[in-house]
Amino acid sequence: MSVGRAVIHVALADLRQRLRSPKYLVVPLLVAWLAQTLTSEQTYLVVATEYTGVQNAAWFGGMVAVMGTFLLFVFGFSLIRGAITRDRETAVGELVATSPIRDATYLAGRWLGYVSLLAVVTALLVLATIAGYALHGTGAFDLWAIVSPFVVLTLPAMAFVAAAAVLAETVHPLRGTAGSVLYFFGSMTLFTVMSLSTSAPYGPTGLAVVRNSMVRAAGGDSTGLESRSFAFTGDPGSVTTFTWNGVEWGAAELLSRAPTLAAAALAFGLAVVAFDRFERSPSLFDRTFGTLTSDDESADDGAETSRTETAVTPDTALTAVEPTPRPLPQLRLLGAELRMALRGQRWWWYLGIAGCVVAGALAPIGPARGFVLPVAWLLGLPVWAGLGVRERRHRTAELVFTAPYPLGQFGAVYLAGVVVALVPAAGVLGSLAASGMLADAGAVLVGALFVPALALAGGIWLDTPRAFEVLFLTLWYFGPMNGVYALDFVAAHPESVAQGTPLRVAVATALLLLAAVVGRRRQIRG
Repeated sequence: MSVGRAVIHVALADLRQRLRSPKYLVVPLLVAWLAQTLTSEQTYLVVATEYTGVQNAAWFGGMVAVMGTFLLFVFGFSLIRGAITRDRETAVGELVATSPIRDATYLAGRWLGYVSLLAVVTALLVLATIAGYALHGTGAFDLWAIVSPFVVLTLPAMAFVAAAAVLAETVHPLRGTAGSVLYFFGSMTLFTVMSLSTSAPYGPTGLAVVRNSMVRAAGGDSTGLESRSFAFTGDPGSVTTFTWNGVEWGAAELLSRAPTLAAAALAFGLAVVAFDRFERSPSLFDRTFGTLTSDDESADDGAETSRTETAVTPDTALTAVEPTPRPLPQLRLLGAELRMALRGQRWWWYLGIAGCVVAGALAPIGPARGFVLPVAWLLGLPVWAGLGVRERRHRTAELVFTAPYPLGQFGAVYLAGVVVALVPAAGVLGSLAASGMLADAGAVLVGALFVPALALAGGIWLDTPRAFEVLFLTLWYFGPMNGVYALDFVAAHPESVAQGTPLRVAVATALLLLAAVVGRRRQIRG
């Protein structure tokens, strides 16, 4: 088989498997909702603080393409990654390792599969934009004006996202939640910095290309500081309406995508170099100390096996034990689940948790709840991400779900997640209680109940931690860190408590727990 055919077959296999999964059915719904929201008569795009365009085909295409590219650039990473990790966890990688397929060919197939999935989402965005134009647009229909921003701007960005996902899955420290967190903050920082550029619109999403074209069409100065404004709003106020017929795709606009494609090629090249072909290479500690004890341990195991095989087992009458129903999980079960949840965390993680406890107790209340508490709960993300999917990941579902009272184990998992939220928040909670701010302390407790409920519901129903990671990081970024009070589940701002956000979070927690219980019962019944 030629290299090209091998790459295509690997990509198609991954794409078929993903499109057959029910969890991807939500993607068209989200795409339709986004396009309908952006193209509705209640949403306006205001450029350079004073201009808005006539809602023709070009305006719809540029508007939806820019926002869609940004969302896919930031969140597409978590949407697509996982195929290489799945091969590693399901032992398919062992077949790949012993096959004649080359490393670069296998990774190219995975990259192409990721790009294909993002291209399908992009095509859905195009169709939804056309539908939005048919409902709300004016002027003559121009297919190229709608499609061209997606082709020239979105697809190169998706090539970079796919390459970054492949790289993250081949570099060991980035395979888990740490990779998602690092990419989220890196992509947001890169977008923010590059979107401020006017003279060199080389940003990965192409925002500056569309924005500068719109400002020039409106008669403004595309190099001015005020021209960098590009905002969606429901109340544009007093603005000037102009007609924009789309970007004139010249050499400068096309070459502006070259850095993004070069970054994608660099990321893919690094992935090929870092790929271990699914070999389980031991660490330096294991190589140094593991070999010193392996022979002894093997001898002990062999001796134990020999003694077991030669022992004579007398006939014994066993009495069946009727398990006693327990509405709440036992402390031993809770401790076991907590240990499993924390397994694999490094020493610096525990040091960070301890630092957050001390800082929360010693810092003034404002910085403690506004900065220390969000950072403390960000450290808990890798622990919560495993809730709801650990049984599938470690292939222990048959053991757990056939236990006498599997919902007791579910309760222990949830309470372990709550403990992971409460321990790093202990310093802040103590300061709030000592200051008499009991309502604010209660709001933090509600947040501690909310996060593991969200993780469990997402993991059980979607069978992946990626959805929870994306949603948590989004809520964390816009709520506690940027002061969107309606999304402040941490209660980092006093205004969030005053506006009743904790009450809404409590209702969401109850609904998420109900959904998680229903999903777990569904898993138990098979």
